[in-house]
Amino acid sequence: MKWHMHYLKREDMLDIHGYLVERFGGRLGLNSLDRLIGLVVSQTQTCFGEELYPDLPAKIAALSYTLIKNRPFRAGNTATALLVALRLAHINDQTIEDIEGLSHELAAAARSERSQEQLLHWFNDHLIPGSLTIQPR
Repeated sequence: MKWHMHYLKREDMLDIHGYLVERFGGRLGLNSLDRLIGLVVSQTQTCFGEELYPDLPAKIAALSYTLIKNRPFRAGNTATALLVALRLAHINDQTIEDIEGLSHELAAAARSERSQEQLLHWFNDHLIPGSLTIQPR
């Protein structure tokens, strides 16, 4: 049985960005709707009949890296990339086991200290089966 991949929609990314701006401040809005649509489409992009990003770690790495580098939002692109990565993992029944480490990796990508390929290796090492459950304190 083939595993069914779930994808984020444009509205999902807008909601995540809106949540971050509402919660932590910053400038709400888009630099480019075309760049945002490009992000959404990139999740299912093919080349010569093959998926360009064939598995979940590759899709998360590409999506988060491209979000950071193409800056579709006026502000908060790196923080949005963090929550987008967590959400894409979650809707596909996976967990990123080191959220603080992910934050550092994405910040390094924003400073051009990490490539998309390096992020892919990081996600391969830190993506684990099972959804994240948050226990109340």
